[in-house]
Amino acid sequence: MSRPTEPSRRFAVLRWAGPVLVLGAVAIGAWGVIGRPLTTPKPDGVTSLAAIGGPFALTDQDGRAVTDRTYAGKILMVMFGYTNCPDVCPTGLASMSVILDGLGPDADRVQGLFITVDPARDTTAVLKDYMANFNPHIAALTGTAEQIAQAAASYKVEYRKVSTDGTPLAPDAHPADYGMDHNAAIFLMDPNGHLRSTINPFEPPTTAEGKVRHALGLPVAAD
Repeated sequence: MSRPTEPSRRFAVLRWAGPVLVLGAVAIGAWGVIGRPLTTPKPDGVTSLAAIGGPFALTDQDGRAVTDRTYAGKILMVMFGYTNCPDVCPTGLASMSVILDGLGPDADRVQGLFITVDPARDTTAVLKDYMANFNPHIAALTGTAEQIAQAAASYKVEYRKVSTDGTPLAPDAHPADYGMDHNAAIFLMDPNGHLRSTINPFEPPTTAEGKVRHALGLPVAAD
């Protein structure tokens, strides 16, 4: 499938953005929708925001081997999900696309990353086709089950395979159809790999874009 033209891509983004208004009121706090909230840093330092993020080695939708160093020097928006996700993943990617569209030329200083938690189904070909609907500054990454687990652990992201009725399944189960429960916050990382903020896929796009603009040192429009 060829990459859509800019008008058709924008239509696809707007089509996915609809759930922001429809689902936002019911999605907040649900695991697998916006994910578990980040743990507040503790005085003993056992769990802290500084522990979010870390090295990874994966493969992008074009089949290229990439690591965290591939994107050195850029602000990162990192989201974990999967292409068969019915709501939060396309909504989060639509939000990221709207943010990047709004940044204009400064979007070149930002890299979006969509890391699949379903590598069995999300091949590079599937990811390439799926990502054609979203801003080209977002790359989709996959890898072996072990590589995905390592990347998820770095971001303190939990995920699990579930049946269509939500019953947890063993990781090696292979039903005809299944879903993936997963944390779905978008992690906003600075060029040094430190967490700056998180973006709720269902928060207003202007609020989300303001967080990215602040990280870039750009003016933020007043509410």
